[in-house]
Amino acid sequence: MLKNRFFWWALTLFAIILILWLASNNQGYVLIIRSPYRIQISFNFFLVVFVLSVFGLHHLLRFLRFLRHLPAIRKNKKESLRLKAGNTALLEGMHALAEGDFEKAEAAAKLAQDLIQNSDLETLIQKLAAEKNKQSLLFK
Repeated sequence: MLKNRFFWWALTLFAIILILWLASNNQGYVLIIRSPYRIQISFNFFLVVFVLSVFGLHHLLRFLRFLRHLPAIRKNKKESLRLKAGNTALLEGMHALAEGDFEKAEAAAKLAQDLIQNSDLETLIQKLAAEKNKQSLLFK
């Protein structure tokens, strides 16, 4: 990784030095003729404007791509937050089950099922309800 980074820094430094050397020794100009107009600018100025326009176009296209994908990004973020809340509810239900609070565990499992929308949780809820009924019969 370090060698690769050094290579790119060295290449960038070499390119900057080469560009500066060419720009300092350049006496050329660019002539654009569009009848009836005639524009004459220095070659160095043309290169700077050209490079800046390429970078600007690149970043504009990246921004448009980002805007195009924004609804999907937002949907994925909402889905992630919903699953995280479901996992938190399921974990709270497991803690409540370990503590022996079956009503709280069942409520948390139902909330987790609503959030996660997983059919495996239905069997968990049924087992919790059966366990709650057993406990209520034992302690009567």
